[in-house]
Amino acid sequence: MNISAKMRYLVWLPETKIDVQIKVLLFLISPFCGFLYALKRIKTKSSFVIFFMFALCFGMAFSPDKRGAEAYIDGQYYVEEMPVFASMSNEYFYNEFQKFLAFDDENKDYYYNTVAFYVSRFTDNYHVMFMLFAVVFAFFQLKTFRFFTAEENFNNSLICILLAFLFTYNQIFNINGMRFWTAAWIGVYCIFQIFFNNNKKYFLLVFCTPFFHGSFWVYIAVIVLAYLVRKYEKAWIVLFFISFIFSSFAIELIQNTIDYLPPFLARLVGSYTSYEAILSRQQEGTGFWMVGKIFNIAVKVYINLLVCLLIKNNTAIKNIKNKSLYHFLLVWMTFVNFVMPVPSLGNRFIILAYPIIAYLWLGNLNGTKYRYWIYAIPLVFFMGIYSLLELYISVLDFSFYFSSPLILIIRYLLLV
Repeated sequence: MNISAKMRYLVWLPETKIDVQIKVLLFLISPFCGFLYALKRIKTKSSFVIFFMFALCFGMAFSPDKRGAEAYIDGQYYVEEMPVFASMSNEYFYNEFQKFLAFDDENKDYYYNTVAFYVSRFTDNYHVMFMLFAVVFAFFQLKTFRFFTAEENFNNSLICILLAFLFTYNQIFNINGMRFWTAAWIGVYCIFQIFFNNNKKYFLLVFCTPFFHGSFWVYIAVIVLAYLVRKYEKAWIVLFFISFIFSSFAIELIQNTIDYLPPFLARLVGSYTSYEAILSRQQEGTGFWMVGKIFNIAVKVYINLLVCLLIKNNTAIKNIKNKSLYHFLLVWMTFVNFVMPVPSLGNRFIILAYPIIAYLWLGNLNGTKYRYWIYAIPLVFFMGIYSLLELYISVLDFSFYFSSPLILIIRYLLLV
């Protein structure tokens, strides 16, 4: 990175003293109000501080046990597990950790176990645990988001706001299932560091991602493959289109290669691709099940079409850093399309592509005739937005939206 490019990355928009004071005052009145006001000028250091502090307040107030048994979410399981860790001995915990290091099939990852165990040493308050989850999640989310806001084309225009939504689609609510989604932000951060900044030392962090979620052994394989062969652009374009068209055959391909994988990976992949596992995820639910399924398909098609438009206009991607990121995207989306029939892989791993697509679009196609494709985001993601709003409301007391941080600390950390 040359000096001018590095300086441009580090520069924040200038702020007035009164603007910072308003942000602080609103945050002290209500973190939610402070968050909304910070959106007015996203590309400022104080806004990022407010975003981070809001995430901590959300984690502190996160109450999955508000939901009933009929609307069970992952966070409820973690709440119910707290007494188990409280009664767990140090010897047992460290023995289990050794099993994890030995690729024991019962310990696919150990991030959640580690945080829950050490929190249980001094409190049985699950709000503390989710606040710590929020710290790690928000740290890597905002570190990665900084790449996006530092792009010289970024401003607070509608198209940038929509692309920012796409970039940060993996939102703070996902501390609900923090294992995969925290690993996802760490993974995307590594992608930008390795393929955009050419900073190879982040391969060390790449190899730490399975600690957060076991499926990221697959992520490691794709990262290494992409780094070695990403420059074969034409071949990857062909493979991308093949994967998009013929991805329905991927499940048979994956199942037939299980026997050639190391035992711990074979067990992991098998758990995602067994007939029973796939059948259980395809059972019809109630309410908006069919509508949700239609929107889910629409999102996948839409994301692939955005990649197609980047391919069509690849000559506009002239910056060597952007080109490297674009080459990685081709490899990643090819992989994602092939594993799409495995919902626990494809449906989740495709979201790691959202920040890359948003960044490349902002830097290379922003202002072109294709900008109208971005205006379609609220429509295409309508069901996802609706679901997120419903989930946010369901895990927060209404008082959260107008309570000060002091009130939140007293209520969720001191009086519980």
